[in-house]
Amino acid sequence: MFANRYLSLVLFIVSPAVYAQPTGFPGLPLEVDAESGAEVYLLGADDRPADNIYGEQPYGDATGRRIAIRYYPSESMPGGINILDLQDGSNYEVLSGNPPFPAFHAWGEWLYYAQPVEGKNTLRRCNYLSLEVENVAELPAERGSYSYGTVSPDHRYYAVSVAPPDGGPSQVHLLDLNTNQWSVLLNKAGYHAKHEQFSRDGRNRVLIQLNQMPDVKVVLLSELEVNGTERSFPADQPYTLRPTGHEAWIGTSSEIFFSTAVDKELNGNIWRGKVGDERPRLVYMGKHFMHVSVSRDGKFWIGDVGEEGTPIYIGSFESGRCQRACFSRTESDGKQWSHTHPYLTADNQWLIFGARRNGHPQVYGAKLKDGWLESL
Repeated sequence: MFANRYLSLVLFIVSPAVYAQPTGFPGLPLEVDAESGAEVYLLGADDRPADNIYGEQPYGDATGRRIAIRYYPSESMPGGINILDLQDGSNYEVLSGNPPFPAFHAWGEWLYYAQPVEGKNTLRRCNYLSLEVENVAELPAERGSYSYGTVSPDHRYYAVSVAPPDGGPSQVHLLDLNTNQWSVLLNKAGYHAKHEQFSRDGRNRVLIQLNQMPDVKVVLLSELEVNGTERSFPADQPYTLRPTGHEAWIGTSSEIFFSTAVDKELNGNIWRGKVGDERPRLVYMGKHFMHVSVSRDGKFWIGDVGEEGTPIYIGSFESGRCQRACFSRTESDGKQWSHTHPYLTADNQWLIFGARRNGHPQVYGAKLKDGWLESL
């Protein structure tokens, strides 16, 4: 059985990825956007399909130097998760095998993920800069089937969506990493809990998406206290049309940013709001966004649109303006690796996104022009 705190420190021997960068980063850019001046590079190029995972709580370190990339298996190579250095292009393998979906822990010192260790499913973490790996806690199989989960900014709690062993919609379970005590945080009858995200405002609230089963005609967004108290955000009817399932905390505030089905009357579909608001506020009109995220400092929002070339826009919460940062040029095939899931690194210097170009999903980065964000 695992100890109450961190069981052991395992130094993971890593080396740069076998595959060199055949084109792009860190050499010449693939293209330069005519509007923003952003330079687009291919990151962590590999023969295997790859993606940047998700954008709502970015998988990158607090300095903006390193990000995580997930590789899918190919006929000749296993999948895995790597950490890429945006300064020198070095690419380090964290694990090899079936690549898990890492836990949300935005712009942190550590990358958290689940991996079997001596036959037991284990929550582990890898330091972005030192590449040291630690075992954090066992994830007991008897609790059910685990999603990826989220770790609080203070490393105290792990909240995770868990499908019960006997079937049915997923619940939210909470592990206190100081005491190794589990509890059920939310079991809402008729609702499937997913997309868990700890807040970064010091309150350790869990943003949770609740899909009404079985037809998902209702998608609620709530925040959960660690004592199990649930409070709803003003999302879905009667406030908005149905949320798309893409939502993120706004910086270190108690507000969230989310997209919904397109409200044709308002000609917009991205909103901001907090628990207790009478109504959410429409953030932008005139474009219809899909995947969304927010910069670490909470000043800027990011979203892609279904126009030709699937462009990615960045907007300012303060000014209300937005501008195209680059074209993703992704080609949809119905799989997650063709979704852009765009996000900004912690230092706001890189826009990271996934794209399936010429049938091969990879991770790309747009190096933003100095001063461009401020011009918004």
